[in-house]
Amino acid sequence: MTSDHHRRRFLQLAGTGAAASIAGCSRLRPASDDSDASNESDDGNGTVLDVGEEPAINPEDGITAIVQPPQEELATIEQEVMAEVEEGKLDRQEAQKEMIDRQRKLVSERSVAFESKVAGDDDLSIEAGIAERGAFLLDGSDKRLLDTLRNGEADGLIPGAEYAKILQARSQPASGPGQSDSNDNESANGSESADG
Repeated sequence: MTSDHHRRRFLQLAGTGAAASIAGCSRLRPASDDSDASNESDDGNGTVLDVGEEPAINPEDGITAIVQPPQEELATIEQEVMAEVEEGKLDRQEAQKEMIDRQRKLVSERSVAFESKVAGDDDLSIEAGIAERGAFLLDGSDKRLLDTLRNGEADGLIPGAEYAKILQARSQPASGPGQSDSNDNESANGSESADG
């Protein structure tokens, strides 16, 4: 019974960590990830976007597109990492880091594919992008922007101002060891349930 409890708790933590990293929460970003100085977006895994992270337009004038890998691929990563935990190859903390790193890599790969697909499109322009967050600031006609959803090019569209928030969260320094902000944890986790 305790094994199930630990597995559920690990899945809660790993899922929250993955969602937070994809959403752009900086608390989980390694302190050594200082790739902001470049004009190109580099996720630390060697995945580089041609477009820079700093927007060429006012974010409120654009739309933020979010791209994510298929849920099946994320589930496969989760299963593989859980298997490594059960085999004793990874402890919980190592497993959470491994899961976040592998999920970020998938998001980055999806980001590069999205950028490549949109690159030659005269009706849509990418004004800025953050590979490991899967976030792009787009400018284009309403029809073309909606087509990114219809065609499966993007997984979501949110207001352009959200891109600025993602960029700001990414550029904030990560917390050092032992530092935490319970408000950030609550907002990333929602309200934590007792054990279920």
